Amino acid sequence: MDKQLFYYAVLEIGASLFLGVILLYITYKFLNQFIQKKYDIDINNVAYSIFCSAVLFSVGYLISGIKSPIVTTMRLLESQEGYEGILLLDVLKYGALFFLIVILGIIIINFLSISIFTLMTTKLDEFAEIKKNNIAVGILLATIIICVSFLIKESLYLMIDSFVPYPKMPAGF
Repeated sequence: MDKQLFYYAVLEIGASLFLGVILLYITYKFLNQFIQKKYDIDINNVAYSIFCSAVLFSVGYLISGIKSPIVTTMRLLESQEGYEGILLLDVLKYGALFFLIVILGIIIINFLSISIFTLMTTKLDEFAEIKKNNIAVGILLATIIICVSFLIKESLYLMIDSFVPYPKMPAGF
């Protein structure tokens, strides 16, 4: 058994669990603070629960790929000849940067997808309908959020990849 790999896996599971639950909790509190209270939506509203579930799914789905750039960065830093930094500190620095980019991306993506869709549907006030517990509108907004998340994830991680400290290639390539 590779003990180092095992301990690394346990650490990764623990960090993922801790950060994931915290991020989802913050997202849920944010939704309750700004959407539920702004539109005076009842906590037992099924349409609102569907909408919240889609936002939470979007957050989880979009944050799920953050480990790969962090691990790539760690391996690249470790393998660099003449690297003199503190690996843990540098990995935490890059990890925090990647996490911040993803969080900002999630906020912007979800806000824009909801805003653009609600602007395009001028004959429908989505949040007024959700307040009335219109499940069809809750499902419609949930679908928009989830589909946009699927469409945008690769581009978001391409942006993060631009910050990974890949070694410079010789000019001949």
